[in-house]
Amino acid sequence: MDSLILQSIKTMLSRITGLDPGEINDQDSLADDLGVDSLKVIEIATEIERSYKVKIKDSQLMNIKSVADAANILEELLTKNNAAR
Repeated sequence: MDSLILQSIKTMLSRITGLDPGEINDQDSLADDLGVDSLKVIEIATEIERSYKVKIKDSQLMNIKSVADAANILEELLTKNNAAR
């Protein structure tokens, strides 16, 4: 997993949750560890889409359960976009 992508996700989560990025771990559960509800997951996805010019499908959105999940999905989308160019 790309460390820059992971750091970007942690920064986004920090803005949304109010937590310090250093308090957010890769394997943290969005709901259980960070207190992120489903509306905040959508907010995170929207910020990812806006920042990186990608489109997260509903099926992918449903699979974002942890910090690492969000980073992996973003990395997949960026890889797919770069391959399409």
